[in-house]
Amino acid sequence: MKNRKSGITVWEIVLFTVFLAIAGGASVFFFFLNSSDVQKAQQKYAWVQNINTVLDDICLEIANSAQFEHPFSGSSRECFFRAAVDSSTLLPDESQEGFAFSDNNLVYVSRGADSNSPLRRLGRYENPLVTNCRDGKFTRLSSDQLEIRFHANVPGFMQGGREFYRLVNLRNR
Repeated sequence: MKNRKSGITVWEIVLFTVFLAIAGGASVFFFFLNSSDVQKAQQKYAWVQNINTVLDDICLEIANSAQFEHPFSGSSRECFFRAAVDSSTLLPDESQEGFAFSDNNLVYVSRGADSNSPLRRLGRYENPLVTNCRDGKFTRLSSDQLEIRFHANVPGFMQGGREFYRLVNLRNR
């Protein structure tokens, strides 16, 4: 018969040390995730992602317009188009829709005979679409291309800003 030793073996000490290192590393990692710098970076990422989503939807509206009206050439702070009444015929609607940079905001604008219409094509967004933006302009590059460019400042107490740019290919030109 073998005599068993009482006490702690080397393997138990190694295993305890490995688990202690994993627990310490995890606590440092979770402390890092809860830091204010990481939270600010997450907020800034969500802000950039929100603006990119809005810009993608704006570009889709402009690209699918039946009749593009302004700017005809050069650059402007406004962009106006007519959407299609019926997607099968591509006849332009009576009302004029568009986007404008005014008072450091990017806003949706609708002009037409019935200006009190409750339906809006960009119904899921509230005006202003983008806040704290400056140097915004729509530039007509060619007969079938439009450029949107502006610089947006980060909202709140965060520092900095970012330039946003889109090239829109006008499909129905």
